[in-house]
Amino acid sequence: MMQVDSAKLICLACYQDRLASVCENADGYKLFEIRDHKSYPAGLLSLPSKDPMDRTSAILACGVTIFLCGAIRNRTREALEEAGIQVIPWLTGSLGQVVDGYLHGSLAELAMPGASV
Repeated sequence: MMQVDSAKLICLACYQDRLASVCENADGYKLFEIRDHKSYPAGLLSLPSKDPMDRTSAILACGVTIFLCGAIRNRTREALEEAGIQVIPWLTGSLGQVVDGYLHGSLAELAMPGASV
């Protein structure tokens, strides 16, 4: 019997075509479905406001399982993790680099200087 990965919905905190250096400064959240070791664009999450808790609520409402970002406030990270979302912070790079890094288990190569992933 062939084993098939269950689909995961990942969310990237973006600033234009890169990961936002600071999560709270993101201008959009891009969603990707990860299925069978491949990524599929799953849309753009409109950000309701600059308020971190509003943004957290928006992430929770769409079924995200993994959140990838740059720097993030402790309170925001805790709220996401308490809701069962895996947060992988302190990353940098283009959207393609981050998605590929996730798929290939090489996110450590995209860690911000001085951070470990």
